[in-house]
Amino acid sequence: MKPTITEYLVISMYLIFMLLTGLAFRRLIRNFSDYFRSGCRATWWLVGASVFMSAFSAWTFTGAAGVAYASGISVAIIFLANSFGYLVNFLFTAPYFRRMRAITFPEVIRQRFDTQTQQFYVWVGVIPGILTAGLTLLGVAIFTSAVFGFNLQITIVVLGMVVLMYSTIGGKWSVMATDFIQTLILMPMALLVSYLSLRYIGGFSELIAEIKRQNLPDLIHFVDRAPKSQFTSGWIVAMFCYVFISYNSMGASSKFYACKDERGARKAAALAFFLMLFGSFIWFIPPIVARLKFSAIVNAQALTKPAESAFAVISMHLLPKGLSGLIVVAMFSATMSSLDTMLNGHAAIISQDVYIPYFRPKASQREIFIVGEIASIVVGFLIISSALYFSTQKDNSLFEYMMKFGSLLGTPMIVPMFMAFFIKKAPRWSAVFSICCAFVFSYLSYRNEWSYEKTVFTNLTAGVVSFLLTTFFWKFSSAEYPKKVEAFYRKLRTPVDFEKEVGKPNDALQLKIVGYVVFSISAFIFLLLLVPNPLSGRLQILFIGCVILFLSFVMMAAAHSAKKGNQPNGCKTNENHDSES
Repeated sequence: MKPTITEYLVISMYLIFMLLTGLAFRRLIRNFSDYFRSGCRATWWLVGASVFMSAFSAWTFTGAAGVAYASGISVAIIFLANSFGYLVNFLFTAPYFRRMRAITFPEVIRQRFDTQTQQFYVWVGVIPGILTAGLTLLGVAIFTSAVFGFNLQITIVVLGMVVLMYSTIGGKWSVMATDFIQTLILMPMALLVSYLSLRYIGGFSELIAEIKRQNLPDLIHFVDRAPKSQFTSGWIVAMFCYVFISYNSMGASSKFYACKDERGARKAAALAFFLMLFGSFIWFIPPIVARLKFSAIVNAQALTKPAESAFAVISMHLLPKGLSGLIVVAMFSATMSSLDTMLNGHAAIISQDVYIPYFRPKASQREIFIVGEIASIVVGFLIISSALYFSTQKDNSLFEYMMKFGSLLGTPMIVPMFMAFFIKKAPRWSAVFSICCAFVFSYLSYRNEWSYEKTVFTNLTAGVVSFLLTTFFWKFSSAEYPKKVEAFYRKLRTPVDFEKEVGKPNDALQLKIVGYVVFSISAFIFLLLLVPNPLSGRLQILFIGCVILFLSFVMMAAAHSAKKGNQPNGCKTNENHDSES
């Protein structure tokens, strides 16, 4: 199936809707806090959708789908582990994350340790983050080039510029609003493609039978028994350990800064948990069916890793005209939501944790806000550049790159931030010492090509043991340092009080803006009913349109209710740089 003018129109309209959403939410931005954490007024459903989408990208439908095409459901372990991480957020850590009352994560590091540790994290952490964002952008570009035959490098630049524009225009408000809207498009579309894939092959029982006929039993086993497979039981345990520590370390706290209070943070984590758990069971059906029924077409794709086009190929063959363009929109949604969160977060760090301490300690809120916008542009161009670089590399797949970044660079950074949750009596240099010790083993892993699980377990052990060893030096701390540490943990024990820390909520306005944008999107989808399609195709379009229309009505009804009520909120829009609300 070749793309038609309808598919191009659908994609163009989607990009326009995203830019308009950014403009609509710009009216809520009054200062630096609003730009980078929505003034801590965001509703739980906005934050929850953004948290979910920040862990999600087109990599799921390219790199991970390529692994599902080759090895089956083993890759779903990653997303089940994500679900577990969000569940622990809900049960334990999300309220403490909210109580940190910060704008950026390095700000938390300075409050818990010191300025030197803060700057260490800034300079060591920003570069891997930008590279990861570049891989994310590359993922959707691969998908799009497979569907439409676009030049890969041009696609990277165009998509990167769109994310850059709406993220810079609307800041965190735009990021969360577009994430929520993108969730509304992504989930029903992914469900529809999975349903059509199962229907095409004859149902779940026929799927199992076809796997047996083609002698591919490992497609339905979490532990891949093929020789030299990386998907071992050890890999599964390592993945759950890594995600558990990553999602519940202080480094993950920035996901919840925009929440109104602890209750909102818990509900946001619960929403992310349910969405990720649901997706874990439907995202990898299409690439497995593609392996069984469309392997010749997939392997004919002019890509370095043809398997990474599996989801795109089966979507273009099973969806009716119009919706095949919307599935590309869903991929854009997945990637843009992950990218805009990274872009906004890194721009905040550059403004708050680099510009202020190094250049303008007494900068005004207006000046910091302008610097934040400039930083967003700079970070955006760096992300696009890294994606262009990775597009020229042919040695590793997207999946392999993501696994390497996580195990080699991510693990050493997250361990001390996890340990700091439970151990107060650690000296100010304990985090840096732990990271440096773990990086030694990362270097050995890189040189000797250790497996993912060996790298993760070794780095975790090195990081934990070295952090614990530093506790013996607590007694040598200065007289002021224990007081600083106690003040930090006292803040974590103090519940957020909205009326004292922020003031009035704007729930109704958030719901109203999102409701109207979603309604407009549903109206456009209904227009696709005019496109020539068989009855089954029209019914599929009708299903997607009705789901999105129903949700727009829910938003508008909730806006009307919120306007009448007076709900409690939480977090202060503080005018100082420390944001000690």
